[in-house]
Amino acid sequence: MVSIRNKLILWVGEKHSGKTTSAANFARTARDEGFNVAGLLAPSLYCNGRLIGFDALDLGNEKRTPLARRQTNPGESGRFALATDGLKFGNAALSAEATKSADLIIVDEFGPLELNGQGWRKNVDSLLASSDAVILLVVRRELAGEVRRLYAHTPCRELAATEPGSIDDGLTVLRDRRRLP
Repeated sequence: MVSIRNKLILWVGEKHSGKTTSAANFARTARDEGFNVAGLLAPSLYCNGRLIGFDALDLGNEKRTPLARRQTNPGESGRFALATDGLKFGNAALSAEATKSADLIIVDEFGPLELNGQGWRKNVDSLLASSDAVILLVVRRELAGEVRRLYAHTPCRELAATEPGSIDDGLTVLRDRRRLP
């Protein structure tokens, strides 16, 4: 059997379709099977049914901090302002040190910032080059092709984030990696 050093999963779905929730469910199920899970989720925050921002949740220690909040001034560029401390927190959660014993590293989300070389990109590139873990990138459907092209050198599996069988398919990837020599 040929050993595959890295395995990349693209956890794909439409914007605001439940990708983060299903990634959290996958993380929980993987832990229940004895896999070590690390990385970062960015759960949405709502107030009165309106999206007001995102937090950063470190899957290694369950700590949470603000990541982005909706802009209040109409003249400001972009709908959300990124919190500097949230970016530092997320990058720490995705560092080699924080993920060193992980079987699964989740990165939520890998989007336009990362495709432009910002956000979590440097950490993802480093993890793909050095980690033996399965790396799951939460990706919007319209960006999946760009992400596949960016990481064309890495064996990749695309899974529909909100399809019932995707968690089982992801677990199969983890189990297969566990069996590699």
